[in-house]
Amino acid sequence: MDMSIFSILALGGFLGLMAVLVRNRMAMCIAGFFTIFPLVYRAIDVTVLDVFGPFYTRELNQFVGGNFAGPVFIVSALAFVVPLMLLFPDRGRRFQKLANLRPIYADYHRVAANGAFVSGLAVLGVLAVNFVLTGTVPILQGIDRIAYAHSAGPIHSTVYELNFLLNFLFGAFTVLPRINGRGYDMRFAGLAAALAAYWVITGNRFSVFFVLVSFYLMPAALVLIARQAGRIGELDRHRIAQRILTSRASRVMVALASVAMVSGLLYNSYYNVRDYRDPLHEIRERVLVQPVQLWANSWERVDFSDPADPINEYAVGEILNPMDFERNSTIQYLMTVELGYFRAAELTELGQAYNGGYPEVHFELLGAYLPFLTMPLAGLIAAWFLSLFLGLLYRNLVLTSVLGLYVYFGLTLHFTGGMVTFLMTPTYWVKIALFLGCWAAESAIVARAARCQASANAAQAALARWHADATRSTASRFGPQGAARPAETQ
Repeated sequence: MDMSIFSILALGGFLGLMAVLVRNRMAMCIAGFFTIFPLVYRAIDVTVLDVFGPFYTRELNQFVGGNFAGPVFIVSALAFVVPLMLLFPDRGRRFQKLANLRPIYADYHRVAANGAFVSGLAVLGVLAVNFVLTGTVPILQGIDRIAYAHSAGPIHSTVYELNFLLNFLFGAFTVLPRINGRGYDMRFAGLAAALAAYWVITGNRFSVFFVLVSFYLMPAALVLIARQAGRIGELDRHRIAQRILTSRASRVMVALASVAMVSGLLYNSYYNVRDYRDPLHEIRERVLVQPVQLWANSWERVDFSDPADPINEYAVGEILNPMDFERNSTIQYLMTVELGYFRAAELTELGQAYNGGYPEVHFELLGAYLPFLTMPLAGLIAAWFLSLFLGLLYRNLVLTSVLGLYVYFGLTLHFTGGMVTFLMTPTYWVKIALFLGCWAAESAIVARAARCQASANAAQAALARWHADATRSTASRFGPQGAARPAETQ
């Protein structure tokens, strides 16, 4: 029997599950989109390689695929999706618990929003000045994004690296008033749109926009949760512009426009900027083969015959002591296995890295059996932390949530690139310390605001009662027309 039929059935089941989740658990899908989407399209790619492969890949200079690697990859994808289903709020009891959370939206939040807006404007202003000083317009002059990054200097590169954090911050402050029963803060939507325009002008293609959309929309999952939990209702009917911009028709139009824009940028890059001899072949290889080529070959090396000694000491040593400590050591190791040390070192020095890394790193380090324990563990940790820091935003701890995203991003690198050494980086533990410190400080600020609001409400209620008592007393003394009542007779 042709084994590829099992790959097709596994993919069909996985895509069916994802369709059900998109329909019934949209908030979860939006929140986890940055990690879920690559797992889905790589599952499709590896199944194509199983059914129609092997295919030649220029990066590895060999044929890959056709080796029944799809079902296990789908298991690795489920290792994240299933914990997310279990931990993220659904329509049941957890929504009922969330409905009871009604934190205070205080002056502190308005001050924080104004500060974030000014900071965002400052970042865009610095980018604009730097762009003018470079004296080039990549989208018009056919300059590749990588070449422009070298000439644009550290300002451009730093903002590119922090694109995820900026857009999550913009998204968080956009929805913060909305999840508190007010309208959206559209100032931050304008900042995100301006940043997207900058990435277009500077010659980017897909990845930067995927990051932008994923992290800007991530906090929007809380709007769905708040509505389903009964915390908020529909937008005020007087907010006509916001109702139009957030309508289903507008969302569809924006999605179609985004697809058209990215398609145009890809066409320009492959046909004009890089001017490949056979652009369609390059696109096919880039989309279908390169994302899973390392996994297809890594699966070939998995040995199920020796469960007693699962640890690959050579892989451990290479990943813990890479050629370049500033870059993903897992990809460096996999490239070394495929290309040899000197070619891998040459590409690493040029800043090039191949796609993949997960689930390859589990099977390269831990043999054939242990990964089926370690992959769900990694998925459980990532899903738990995603629900944690978004839950903090739901409780109006907005700055703590932004720093929590900074910590979570390191976990996502494991699923997008197989990175494991981020835990050994001192700066990562600094991020964790900042997150915990901000959590304690902001919790105290929000709690104090809640006490002040409660005191004000109590005082207002007491004043209202006193006024009502005074009104009743006056009415009892003077009667309905304001005249004194005659004394009662015996």
